[in-house]
Amino acid sequence: MQAIQLRSFGKGGIHVDSGKERTAHKPIEPLVPPPREVWLPLVESFGATATEIVKKGDLVARGQKVAEAGPGGVPVHASLSGRVKPTVKRPHPTLVNAPMMVIEAAADAPPPLAFPGDPLWRDCPRDEMLARIREAGIVGLGGAAFPTFRKLALPEGTTVDTVVINGSECEPFLTADFRTMLAHPLEVVEGARLMARLTGGGRVLIGIEADKLEAREPLERAAAEIPGGLPVEVVPCEVRYPQGAERQLVTSLTGRVVPARALPLAVGVLVQNVATAQAVYEAVRYRRPLLDRVITVTGPGILDPKNVLAPLGTPLSQLVSFCGGMADGTTRLVAGGPMMGRALPRLDLPLLKGMNGLTLLTGAGPLEGGYHPCIQCGRCIEACPLGLEPDQVSVRVEAGRTLDTDPFGATDCYECGCCTYVCPAERPLLQFMQIAKSALRRARQVKAG
Repeated sequence: MQAIQLRSFGKGGIHVDSGKERTAHKPIEPLVPPPREVWLPLVESFGATATEIVKKGDLVARGQKVAEAGPGGVPVHASLSGRVKPTVKRPHPTLVNAPMMVIEAAADAPPPLAFPGDPLWRDCPRDEMLARIREAGIVGLGGAAFPTFRKLALPEGTTVDTVVINGSECEPFLTADFRTMLAHPLEVVEGARLMARLTGGGRVLIGIEADKLEAREPLERAAAEIPGGLPVEVVPCEVRYPQGAERQLVTSLTGRVVPARALPLAVGVLVQNVATAQAVYEAVRYRRPLLDRVITVTGPGILDPKNVLAPLGTPLSQLVSFCGGMADGTTRLVAGGPMMGRALPRLDLPLLKGMNGLTLLTGAGPLEGGYHPCIQCGRCIEACPLGLEPDQVSVRVEAGRTLDTDPFGATDCYECGCCTYVCPAERPLLQFMQIAKSALRRARQVKAG
């Protein structure tokens, strides 16, 4: 048998305990029973706050648009058939507090809307495709939650020759994308081809890490089912964190290097997540809005980890209950995975579009024992996939010289956490980088007036 050639990026990166074995073999399960109530934020991460187009007491159907998008944003749809309750400000996983529409299940609610599909969807004009994607409320489902129609519209003068579908899912513990590729390979491939057609890309590359080779054959078979379709290649990559970061994946798959402080578009590449590709297909073909998402509920702090398909706005506490509840000794809740995820203070928070994981951790946190002075070992520099100098940033932040950190890469850091992971002095290098980035950003804003 011929050995598989694994692609990878150049310098840096680390090998971490994946923790994926607890859920990689588990198919996606729908949340049963569905939530009695959903909390739908009128703003997620990008774009202006959406405006309600229904009022308290109205009965709405699952799939119905309930809030119109603000400038640059996407509309909100009911993920549950039920009665509209008063909009309130509630805790939000990324924005602290945000206005949320609340929909409560009701016996007299109308049935979910049907989306029979467009038989001529393959001939859909470009502007109409973008309109359907926007109207479906699709944002990047890999975590960034940037409105997908804006990313696909492309800035004036930009050209794309390659669409990269990110199926590497390098974050430890998470397997939602892996199971999506296994369950919906045709939808992923068709969505990828639609995005290539929208952007003028001549080929599609789907990057998967070597621990997800099981998804290769279904994806390739799906690509072969449509003769004459746009070329789609499934490319196995080395299991090395952060293989799934856009800059690293572009280098692994194309050999191109994205310049500092630039997007992959600068080298003719558009990157999208596998779940986003599936959602784009469903929006263009069926005009189906984004109503649910697959989330991996996992970690040593959950008793029965699973990949769950749940309505958007589902309380996270219900997902935990569905997965057997918390284990004794659970100390931390993380939206996403343990490397780049966001710590959560509570579980009475809604499932967001960009939330691909909920990780429950046990034991002491990384800083509970304190940290030590930098010993100048250089391990953080070796691990940094961008070749930055976290050690130099950290000592300047400690000395109160945050504005002197830019030459050492503070602004360029995308917060993968490799530096903190390898530091023998247990220094919170990622947090130092975040402090420096915030200070530099504020300084630039002040200077710009």
